[in-house]
Amino acid sequence: MFTHIVYALGGGIGGEGGEGGGILGLILPFVIVIAIFYFLIILPQRKKEKKKQAMISALVKGDRVVTIGGLKGTIVGVDDRGDSVTIRVSGDVKLELLRSAIAQVIPRDR
Repeated sequence: MFTHIVYALGGGIGGEGGEGGGILGLILPFVIVIAIFYFLIILPQRKKEKKKQAMISALVKGDRVVTIGGLKGTIVGVDDRGDSVTIRVSGDVKLELLRSAIAQVIPRDR
């Protein structure tokens, strides 16, 4: 009974039934899995990161922003080196934050 299963799977005894796919049969599933991961996980993450970097580099004085901590404020200054911004959250309260701490820019029509 076991020999029938081996023949059905293409094994055979003495080389009967072909070679069983060779190296391509072993590598092809890994290539397919890697391609699926690339198109479903890595590529969208790269696009999202590029979009965020473009948003961060386009920050200017007067933009309303939300920080990663949930604070809303208006940019009142941009550091000369370009790595930080100063936001006014309320009245005379100003905070200096790294640009990477900005989560999103609130559109002006709101």
